[in-house]
Amino acid sequence: MAIDIEAANKVLTQIDRDELAQLGCDLTSIPSPPGQEKAIGEFILNWFQVNGLKAVRQDVEFDRPNAVGIVKGDGSGLSLGFNGHTDTSFTGTAEDARMVANMEPESELKGKIVGNKVQGLGISNMKGGVAAFMMAGKALKESQIKLKGDVILAAVVGEISRTPIGPWQTKEYRGEGAGTRHLLTHGMHSDYAVVADGSDLNIVWTQTGVVQVKIQTFGKAEAAWGSNRSTHPMEKMNAIVKMTKIIEAVERWGAEFEEKYVYNSPTGPLYPKVNIGGIEGGAPYRPNYFPGVCTIYVDVRMPPQVRPVTIKYELETVLNRLGLEYDMEIYKSLLGHEGKNVEPLVKSAEEVYQHLFKEKIKAEAADRASIWTDTNVYNELGIPAIKIAPRARRIGPRNEEIDIDVMVKAAQIYALMALDICSRERS
Repeated sequence: MAIDIEAANKVLTQIDRDELAQLGCDLTSIPSPPGQEKAIGEFILNWFQVNGLKAVRQDVEFDRPNAVGIVKGDGSGLSLGFNGHTDTSFTGTAEDARMVANMEPESELKGKIVGNKVQGLGISNMKGGVAAFMMAGKALKESQIKLKGDVILAAVVGEISRTPIGPWQTKEYRGEGAGTRHLLTHGMHSDYAVVADGSDLNIVWTQTGVVQVKIQTFGKAEAAWGSNRSTHPMEKMNAIVKMTKIIEAVERWGAEFEEKYVYNSPTGPLYPKVNIGGIEGGAPYRPNYFPGVCTIYVDVRMPPQVRPVTIKYELETVLNRLGLEYDMEIYKSLLGHEGKNVEPLVKSAEEVYQHLFKEKIKAEAADRASIWTDTNVYNELGIPAIKIAPRARRIGPRNEEIDIDVMVKAAQIYALMALDICSRERS
């Protein structure tokens, strides 16, 4: 490593296992569904201040703050940013019933330490990673080692996949990079970045893009009773029946797409995915009428070489063959990216891992690359970024748990990577 062993040991001794576990528990105990990240943001800002870091509040929009902590260098060296989102996959409220059939009580979702685990909603995605880099920043500060470059610790809002559409237009639906994009377009730059989104402590720097598609079919909103199928065929009158043909076609195309566009990245394969994730049609209180409109919402995860126009062309080609009236709209498109100029960061991570654990870093888990994370925002804007972080598991419909020792490993990796990168002179 480019850092000396004495300095590394000095930093590592400042990482307290129990304190880290409690921090993860505290973060998890603060509800932070998308759009409601104010309380956790203010907690983190206060934590930065109490522990001697420079705290910067960025209001992405009203009551949605990015919470940034900075360990200052002397300005002569390279800077390293750490990034993690504070919003959670589920809300922890009755709203989750749209997604989950049998929900555990909300009381079970609060952060708690059970043996060598931290449990609670969001500890996996991704408060465990946020806690780890917060502790790494504190360790660097308390070691009193003089750095050349800044360490920037960013707990951001709005990463979870939510998309404004139709009546869902409020801040709760502005995600997929909203906080990180604001962070980087409002001055919080770094030479390199590490995103603390779960990766099983593997290195990931290639991620899929996202296209979301709305498809509608149309019928005739007339009373169904008293009609004859010979004069009122369901394929003509009933938008839901029409949509079944669309769904079958999308599913066939999806299977072909997933096989055709597997992407072999430097760290392993990326797997595309097509998922019909939402459907609306008819009136539950008036099923005696032919539904006049039916809508499905399709999520497509695409590797970096595929563009949204390709998705549009292929889907239209498939659907036009059906001879049905339909409407199609792409309402979300985000490109996938393979990070450029990430070699110094990758080498640092590999050497730090070898130093800490006396073994090579694990091969990438393909499922952790085949998703969209804020790593893409950094790489899109020209900041070389990798993802390396602890990963936990779901222990209930919404509840999660993480191994405390894995959080400690992540904090150690982050601390030594920052020590390494931020001790380097700027060329």
